Amino acid sequence: MCVSALKFRSEELLERALEELRRYYRHSAVGRRCQGIVHNLNAPLQVLSFQMELLEQKLTEEQKYLAEGSPLALVKLASLFSQRRKRLAQIRQEIEELQDLTYRLVQQGIHEDQEEQLQLDLNEIYRNELALYQDNLFYKHQVQKRFSFQDNLPPILGFYIDFSQSFRNLVDNALEALEHARTRRLVVETRFEDQSRIIRIGDSGGGIPADIADRIFDPFFTTKGSPENPRAGLGLFMARRLLAPYGGQIQVASRPGETWVTLILPVR
Repeated sequence: MCVSALKFRSEELLERALEELRRYYRHSAVGRRCQGIVHNLNAPLQVLSFQMELLEQKLTEEQKYLAEGSPLALVKLASLFSQRRKRLAQIRQEIEELQDLTYRLVQQGIHEDQEEQLQLDLNEIYRNELALYQDNLFYKHQVQKRFSFQDNLPPILGFYIDFSQSFRNLVDNALEALEHARTRRLVVETRFEDQSRIIRIGDSGGGIPADIADRIFDPFFTTKGSPENPRAGLGLFMARRLLAPYGGQIQVASRPGETWVTLILPVR
């Protein structure tokens, strides 16, 4: 077999391998998100348990003051009632957050498992993805968030998972960049401009070093991870590959303290 034929064959095999990788990568998304959420369910459940114990103690005290039937008892009961109402409000908030989280996760699983293309609202997809990051305690408590979604962004025909997964990859990169930053700010913006849907994701991390800027889209290239926590180096590569069938482009502009990733999805 001549050199050109071998080269063609190797490129064909590589393309098939990358396509299988894309297929696996897409459908492993829900499983990874489930693991993160289940891991973090313990914290709100502990809060619920603790608050319920306090309520039970206060109810016991109320019974005692009710038995006394004095004016002082009524004052005490009013105070206990106020405390109980506050505790119940906290419990309700925790429960609603868990319900919202699980609902969004279920909806994500339903959409990402669909095999046919649909007319999709990108704003809705990105809002849902950002809401699911509430299971990430770093994101929830330590990151300043600024989101701006333009109304009436044109829908796009495609697979839900292509847009949810590519967006998730880019947000994951941004959050990793913020871990060691002094100012931790995440910005997400959508707009319609020049017959294209524009999605911008910005972070205030350390930026991308100039000497590796040309390699950030290469498969398996990464400067992150360790032997204990290895990284595949596929985030940007897979984001670009998932959006390519839609004519999508990804542009990156970075300097110390500011990185912007811009997605351009033209209206066809």
